[in-house]
Amino acid sequence: MLLKEVVIIHAGRPTGGFGRRLALLLQALRKRVSVRVLSNGSDARQLLSVGRGRRGGVCVLFFTSLLMPFIALLKWARPGLPVYYLVRGDEITFATHDKRYVRALLAYLFQVGIARLDCTIVFVSTDLQRLFRERYGDQIMLKSRVLPNTIGRSLPPTRAFDGRIGLVGDFHTVKNIEWVIEHLEGGRFTVHLYGNTTLPERWERSWLHAHGVVADLTHSLWESCSLVIFADTSAGFPNVLIEALLAGCSVVVHQEFPFRYLPVDDAWRFDLAAPPLRAKDSQLERVLLRLLEEDRDFRQDNPHLVRLIESDWEERLWEILR
Repeated sequence: MLLKEVVIIHAGRPTGGFGRRLALLLQALRKRVSVRVLSNGSDARQLLSVGRGRRGGVCVLFFTSLLMPFIALLKWARPGLPVYYLVRGDEITFATHDKRYVRALLAYLFQVGIARLDCTIVFVSTDLQRLFRERYGDQIMLKSRVLPNTIGRSLPPTRAFDGRIGLVGDFHTVKNIEWVIEHLEGGRFTVHLYGNTTLPERWERSWLHAHGVVADLTHSLWESCSLVIFADTSAGFPNVLIEALLAGCSVVVHQEFPFRYLPVDDAWRFDLAAPPLRAKDSQLERVLLRLLEEDRDFRQDNPHLVRLIESDWEERLWEILR
């Protein structure tokens, strides 16, 4: 099938990392095909007009399970229309963390429905793909692909870790900022926090510097940090991870979802399930102190991750839509 038009259906206003990745997606698609964007899937007439009067050449992309009823209607009206569900994070974990249990239940029910609609599910990471397999069974793997966030160019050299740490995210979110602060109570490192809207008084520390939302995160990390810690519990393939590496920072991730299958050497991992602090000596601090003492090179330790991130994202995208 010669693809001529891509219809993107999304709910809500695209912001943050999703907004940036959506902009890259639109830019890549418009180089080769016509693109139509439908917001919220609310206009049934537009939905039902997708592919009308054409013989093939049209596909649909959507990002949230909440659109499943609209996608079911579309598949009923246009049998054989290629539809792609782009999974960028775990909706269920995210909703459960915020105590939105009805939203989590809807995500589960709608994702079961999507798996039965003959949609191709495109995951941003192998971790998400494996999670869906564990949750919904092997059937969901029959038409699934992985499209990680990559940049198609070389990463700069990473600087040696010198004790300056970056955190990106806000409090009371799946970014798990509080956990990291608790496990750095020894005060051995200087920590810079970006992306926070507040700094609750209980989390104020002499070694923690909160910068809020910054215009250019990569530049800010380059100026102030040599390593960025990721303690997320619901990310897919974080855009911030790429921004950190573009800033010349090393990265440290934990051992569980959503980083279990990310090709990161064990030397650059910590245990999110580590026991509570004892005498201000956490397992995370021990990992960081070892990295500081051994003067390790992140690029040299993680060649598979570097090659993955440097690979061509647009080429991978067209391999899936082709």
